[in-house]
Amino acid sequence: MLKKAWYNDGMKNYSMKEIKNMRIQGRNVPGGICKDGAVRLFWAGAALELCVKATEVWARISSDYDFHEIWLSVQVNGYQTARFAAPKEPSLICLAHNLNPEKENFISIIKDTQPMPGDIKHELKIEEIALNDDGVFLEPSPHKCKIEFIGDSITSGEGLAGCPEEMDWISLFFCGSKTYAVQVAKMLDADWKCISQSGWGLCWGWDGDVKSRIPLYYNQICGVLDGEAQKASGTCDALDFAGGSDYVVLNLGTNDNSGFSVHDDGKGVEGVAGQTIVAEAKRFLGEIRKNNPKAKIIWTWGMLPIDIVPGLITKGVEEYKKESGDNAVYTLELESNVALEKCDEDRGSRGHPGSLTHKMAALKIVDFIRGLN
Repeated sequence: MLKKAWYNDGMKNYSMKEIKNMRIQGRNVPGGICKDGAVRLFWAGAALELCVKATEVWARISSDYDFHEIWLSVQVNGYQTARFAAPKEPSLICLAHNLNPEKENFISIIKDTQPMPGDIKHELKIEEIALNDDGVFLEPSPHKCKIEFIGDSITSGEGLAGCPEEMDWISLFFCGSKTYAVQVAKMLDADWKCISQSGWGLCWGWDGDVKSRIPLYYNQICGVLDGEAQKASGTCDALDFAGGSDYVVLNLGTNDNSGFSVHDDGKGVEGVAGQTIVAEAKRFLGEIRKNNPKAKIIWTWGMLPIDIVPGLITKGVEEYKKESGDNAVYTLELESNVALEKCDEDRGSRGHPGSLTHKMAALKIVDFIRGLN
């Protein structure tokens, strides 16, 4: 039973199935509501969006995890107003209070933390939304396009919270709501979805582990969460691409660069490791195109400096275009954190790009996309 909010007794709670006008950003089950009636947010940057006329907006939220707690951000009309760790027990959380009831307000709950592979408990649930008795849900204005992001720790928002000296690998320092990806989606007025994992790559992870590959899970909703309860919520189900996105942005290769030496046979980019990256870039582009037949695909890199992989990705892109006849594929180098960040307020934690680098990346990607149209 939903508790009354503060001193205001006039509240009404709605199950997620009762809310016809909500909108979900991110990879999810069809319709966004799981079999148990709850909305789950899986990937970093995934969001539940509500448009309301109400004085109060609350959400019944719960989570589970083994070690890494799940952080959420709340935005009202596009600006962050709160950030907190999701409680384990179902709890009524205030999203907004004393709003002007005559004004339409756009409220987002955004998952800041990426899914954690190996944690069979990892789960974030939103079960109810409560408004004051006179509050109403409105239909959000439709977005102008659809965009998909594929990446690693940068796209997961690692380092976008915490001071530059912080080096602990903990979920507190992930902030998926502030990434270049979410910024691009907002600038383009787009629906968005992301798939990203810290330390993972195209062919292997930062340590050369070939199991840490984003393409292995591209066709699933969130297959990195493969516990029995997680699978029951749909994580390992095939993703319905629903005709695909208008744009696909890859920011993938930084960890392949780090793990290159593990697979290098001494011949460098001309050897087995280099050939593997080129071949997989071509194969993965074909898979992306199959699921996004109309999309303009843009492969980016550079927010962290890398030296080996960009040339291999470029070669893979050019060979793919020549062999397939698909010319709607592009490459784009972004400015690095080393070049851009001059003071601590610009820098991210854990040696990752900070807010300035993400902002400049978003602007460059948006300018590039607008130049394609």
